[in-house]
Amino acid sequence: MKNIFLKLSMIALVVSSFSACRDALDIDPRQSIDAATALNTKDGISAAVVSVYSRFKSVRLYGRDLIALPEALADNGFATNKSGRLLNEANNVYRAHFTGTHWSACYNGINQANLILDVIPTATAPGITAADQTSWTAQLRFLRALYYFDLVKVYSYMPGSTVPAQDKGGIPIILKGTSTTSGALELLPSRAPIADVYAQVIADLTAAEASLTFPGTSFPNFANKAAAQALLSRVYLYMKDYAKAKEWADKCITLAGSRLANSGNYVAQWRNATHQETLFQFSLASNAENNGVNESLQTSFTTLTAPGGTVTGGFGDLVPTISLLNGLGITLNGGNTTANFGLSASIASRSSDVRNLLYEPGTSGRGTSKVECTKYIGKNGFINLDNLPVVRIAEVYLTRAEAMSTPGSPVFNETAALADLNTIATNRGLTAFSLSGSALYEEVLNQRRLELAFEGHRFFDLKRLGRDLNKAPHYLTVAFTDIRILAPLPTSEVDGNKNMVQNAGY
Repeated sequence: MKNIFLKLSMIALVVSSFSACRDALDIDPRQSIDAATALNTKDGISAAVVSVYSRFKSVRLYGRDLIALPEALADNGFATNKSGRLLNEANNVYRAHFTGTHWSACYNGINQANLILDVIPTATAPGITAADQTSWTAQLRFLRALYYFDLVKVYSYMPGSTVPAQDKGGIPIILKGTSTTSGALELLPSRAPIADVYAQVIADLTAAEASLTFPGTSFPNFANKAAAQALLSRVYLYMKDYAKAKEWADKCITLAGSRLANSGNYVAQWRNATHQETLFQFSLASNAENNGVNESLQTSFTTLTAPGGTVTGGFGDLVPTISLLNGLGITLNGGNTTANFGLSASIASRSSDVRNLLYEPGTSGRGTSKVECTKYIGKNGFINLDNLPVVRIAEVYLTRAEAMSTPGSPVFNETAALADLNTIATNRGLTAFSLSGSALYEEVLNQRRLELAFEGHRFFDLKRLGRDLNKAPHYLTVAFTDIRILAPLPTSEVDGNKNMVQNAGY
């Protein structure tokens, strides 16, 4: 029998989300309304667009998994087992990866975006202007691109870095909304080629960028031009199209490069609700959006309730590995050895790299104290309530540096790449580098690791480069050819759709 659970849940979630928007605006007193009713007023459409943003705040997306799991699956995060969470991911246990809930959360969001996009061109309710239609469309295409990008980088290989015998393609591309049970039952999509998915992401982001403004009154909590440019540079970097990656990085740096923090204010910026470098984030505006003590970013990464504090709040489920501590210039009392790492942590010394000031010993309230990441520590006024970062300008400088330092790149320029590398290094308290060749390229990758640690990049960076997950001394190395590099598609999707092909080994 065809498994229709996911398809039916998609409809239910879309209808319920529109209902919630209407109830919040006190537009219609009914508890349940259909999507068509929700989209026949200006307020209804505006609220529906906002609800597409809200979906990303789920712990299965940027609320935790898209930031924490890439650190656990790769070589940045060690699982402390203080709550049992993230332990299997850090050990790369078979099927311990992004779950089917990630898949359904993304496709529910895509379906909702599609439903609104279908309505916008013919929306004629009082007060709706052409400018409204343009803004809504640009925001939704930006968000749809992000959904598809987050899906394809989890469930598929990346351009130029594949294991051909195990490559089953990309993910389904669905550009038309479904709001009925019969429509969902008829929807049996197949996996599109990886190149087609990236092409769709680029088409959406490019269209969005052309219409979005910068910075705007709601920057950086809503889609904007600089964010679209930054994501385009990231997508092209993943595609190994270095000329395009540099082109979009150039545009973004011209527009927003001045937002880069320096060594004097870098740490303080992480203590603000919004870091000045942030080009786009999902804002948690009130404690009603709090992801709680079990799975918020704060509790996932630290036991502390405040920097330098002694009160136990979170679990500190994932902490920096020895290799990351070494890279950050943190030396433990007793040395950075495996044996010493198992003891309660205290810091003997730090290098001049100000980034290491965002890592400090946690409490022993949940067990043995470890050096923990404090990038997310209740900055919005409540414990476990932090805005969820998607892209910072520092990443864009490093993207451009990589595009210009990669051997064989059509925009290869070691002098310019070194200048971008040193822009990051000197603004983080380091002495400028003097490097060339492979040493320059590897240092760009190293600085990317250090700069973006615990922000959800490391696993995907290693994956796009086709590199093994070298997790010594904590865990075994996971070869790039291992099936565990890809997440399994949800069983319900494969069992309920004759056109869907499961990833190899699952």
